[in-house]
Amino acid sequence: MAHLLPLLLPSFLQPLWLPYAETSSTYINAKFTHRGSLGDSHALWWPPRNGARPEQILLFVPGNPGLVDFYIPFLSAVYANSSSAGIAILAHGLLDHTPGIENAPSRYPADDILTIQVETSIEILDTITNTYPGVRVVTVAHSLGTWINLRMMKARPGAITSSFLLFPTLSNLANTPKGRLVWRLFSPLPRRILSSLAFLVDYIPDLVLAQLLPLWPEHQRLVMRRFASSSSCVNASIATAHAEMKEILDLDLESVEANRNRLWFYYGETDHWVGEEKTSFLKAFDPNGQSAQILHGPSEVPHEFCINHSDLLAKDCIQWLEMVHIPKP
Repeated sequence: MAHLLPLLLPSFLQPLWLPYAETSSTYINAKFTHRGSLGDSHALWWPPRNGARPEQILLFVPGNPGLVDFYIPFLSAVYANSSSAGIAILAHGLLDHTPGIENAPSRYPADDILTIQVETSIEILDTITNTYPGVRVVTVAHSLGTWINLRMMKARPGAITSSFLLFPTLSNLANTPKGRLVWRLFSPLPRRILSSLAFLVDYIPDLVLAQLLPLWPEHQRLVMRRFASSSSCVNASIATAHAEMKEILDLDLESVEANRNRLWFYYGETDHWVGEEKTSFLKAFDPNGQSAQILHGPSEVPHEFCINHSDLLAKDCIQWLEMVHIPKP
């Protein structure tokens, strides 16, 4: 079955061979070629289980670093346990964040990188809706991806049926507890130093890495090792983080209000990437504290849920899909 999977790719994706990629019988490693000279981004595609044209496509937008490989356990659990055999899942990695996809350097100014991530995400949304006219597109986004998701909804009103925003980081990142702690590391000089030292990660023995990341499953440690040893990917990720600190400021209340019935939120009890605005936002969005569109996760689930809490979040995601699914007439 696995050797037939590339035949199930949509026309806008090309099969991608990566030397480190795991063999899967359910999802396909692929690349999406962007307009102009922007190059390729990584994508993962789970085709509909019934082999037919997708009835619904779940588009996943990752956080930073924008490595969709981190989310394979989460998305695979959603795919396997969804009641709909007609759903397809497309996870789209952030541009220049994936090791093994080599794009030409200096294709855009470093200061434009966050704008580029938004534009490329809108591009893939447009491609989906043009390729599959009338298909329902739902999105799941994590962290930075939630902010990108709102920008997508603003740029393409009505294109997204519903969005599930996991650990949303929608405003004033530099003023969050974590932002205040690390923002200096994202400026140009530390970025150049850290990216130039990335090659040293290759020399860390697996046993030592396991001791440094004792709670991480082996799959996630390998994803982190590959990323952290790539100078270009580290540079792109830190440049993206630098832009986040500068550009993610006031909450876009207009977009939130315009999409009020399409937005679902999952907040962690202790999320240091969310600032004081969370309380005022929740009071405005859900004054009675009764909305089914806002979920509060248990304290043990961290912002980086994809490392070792994928199954728990997948269950919540599946429940959301069941609630927003509109059966065919």
